[in-house]
Amino acid sequence: MTAPRLIRAALFDLDGTLVDSEGHTDEAILKVLSEYGTEGFSLPHTETHGRTWAHVADVIRERTGIDVDTTVLADELLACWTALATDVTPIPGAQEAVRAAARRLKLGVVSGSPRSVIDSFLSKLAVADCVDPRARIGGDAVSRSKPDPEGYLLGARALGVEPAESIVFEDSLAGLTAARAAGMQSVFVTCEAADIPAGVALATASCTHYRALPSDFWDQLANGSLDLRGRSFI
Repeated sequence: MTAPRLIRAALFDLDGTLVDSEGHTDEAILKVLSEYGTEGFSLPHTETHGRTWAHVADVIRERTGIDVDTTVLADELLACWTALATDVTPIPGAQEAVRAAARRLKLGVVSGSPRSVIDSFLSKLAVADCVDPRARIGGDAVSRSKPDPEGYLLGARALGVEPAESIVFEDSLAGLTAARAAGMQSVFVTCEAADIPAGVALATASCTHYRALPSDFWDQLANGSLDLRGRSFI
């Protein structure tokens, strides 16, 4: 049997993984599209969770045929979403988990949201001091968004660790696919996730939220004594 990996870094997704903001995405799409005369429009979570606004805008243009530039539409969606997401609701235990993880591991955030949103939300969560600014990888820092592994590979590189020494926390199929492609272990955070059976199949392990993790979880990761394969923390 393969021994558990020694983990040196944790890379967190943001929306739906550290903060409960995914509902605002649907609301922003609905509101912006109504301004273009398309009422009641929505996208499946596979096209929004873990994706950049540029990707969302491209999909909207393909499915609706609206005559607006991708960059313009993406900027409008982001502006609407930012206005809606002024209040940050943490995923249960997220703040405590980030602080506990930072005592043993290097931390980064890899999100489809721009770097400015990452900075803002980490400040609102009062954990900005825990996350290396060099490893805050927004959608505006990559040429290929999740499910491509580029963002997670950039995060590991910024922290000076190998991909195999990194663990990813994600709520989306796109993000879990990216983590696997990067050669990283992953924990699927399910409390705000969709497509849970598919996510569990993609991830190394799963948890309902951070309060479900054992009290010595971060110590075990850092010591290389925790075999996560197939584990479910509920």
